[in-house]
Amino acid sequence: MQNHTRLLRPAPERGLFRPVLLVLALLGAALAPGRVRAQAGQGRGTVRGVVRSTTGDRIPYAVVVLEPVYSHRFTDDSGSFVFQPVPPGTYHLLARQVGYKPLDTTVTVLPSGTLDLRIALEHLVVELSQIDVTAELARAARPSRCTEPGQPDPAQTPELAAIFLQLKQNAERYWMLADSYPAIYRMSRSRGYLDRDGKAVFTSVDTIEMRTDTRWHYAPGHLLADMQAPRGGTELEVKLPTLPDLADSTFGANHCFRLVGLDTLDGEMYVRVDFRPDERLVEPDADGSAYLDPITYLIQHLTIRLTHADRAVVDLVNLTARVRFREIAPSIVIADLITSEAASREPGRLRSQLVEGRELQRLLSVFFTRPLPRGHGPQP
Repeated sequence: MQNHTRLLRPAPERGLFRPVLLVLALLGAALAPGRVRAQAGQGRGTVRGVVRSTTGDRIPYAVVVLEPVYSHRFTDDSGSFVFQPVPPGTYHLLARQVGYKPLDTTVTVLPSGTLDLRIALEHLVVELSQIDVTAELARAARPSRCTEPGQPDPAQTPELAAIFLQLKQNAERYWMLADSYPAIYRMSRSRGYLDRDGKAVFTSVDTIEMRTDTRWHYAPGHLLADMQAPRGGTELEVKLPTLPDLADSTFGANHCFRLVGLDTLDGEMYVRVDFRPDERLVEPDADGSAYLDPITYLIQHLTIRLTHADRAVVDLVNLTARVRFREIAPSIVIADLITSEAASREPGRLRSQLVEGRELQRLLSVFFTRPLPRGHGPQP
């Protein structure tokens, strides 16, 4: 399964808008593990421990790294972890969890010894203000220009940098989940259009199955490609980046990020981060918003829009995908509702009249081909 939104070129059918086809990778696959495994042998030790909060609570499914011998791995559901075998020496230990300040330290492993660790992470608190709706609407009418793309600088925008790090960790956890615990997803898919009253009319319903096996790599301004159509000829494929791409260095280098503040969506309050492509990108790219829980900083919603839509498809006005996430285990979120909308001006209609397509995907079930870690670690 690829981590992109696939939308086929809209086409008129019996006077209506043909629903767009959406295939969104829920997890984004294959974080290259980059792991150098320690070989078994005499004189090698063990590093084990548990990750807790500074208040003493265990932190399930935190991310720990023992550089350079072991790459990213999840703790189990009790926060425990173990690295073995480990050659004697000094190593760099990293511990990460969304919503907590990261911890980096060094540890020394003795020959044939066991090193027990108790790692304490401090909860992250960033003071944010609620959005001034009037001012935000004014800014939306005059979008800020992205003239200096790149990941936020902590020295210049410390609040934005702190929240961006949480967003990036959400994305990296998606990579890890797909790499370490591949999954098969079954989704119900409904396709249709919006009537004149703005109500969705679904004309087809089916079930699709997707896997977290492959990954599409974002390239700035390269979201369009021709593909073979089911009935012959070619269709235009539009690939919208999704959550894993937000942690991609190339995506970060070609987008500007803005911390909007606390925003309300569907009656709930979230931390909102906007992103916008470099204005020098004249080809269609992607902008949008990410919505994080203000306490845990877990991703809750993601909106992705195609920029310069009319340059992708003649008369295409808007192309938007929205993803809602759900927590299925402590700090493990997956996408459980995906909607896509495409608006175009159909030939022969008044220029002011739009034809809008709609597709909705809802998660039915998820099967991890390798179960999430549960209670296999030590309990120091």
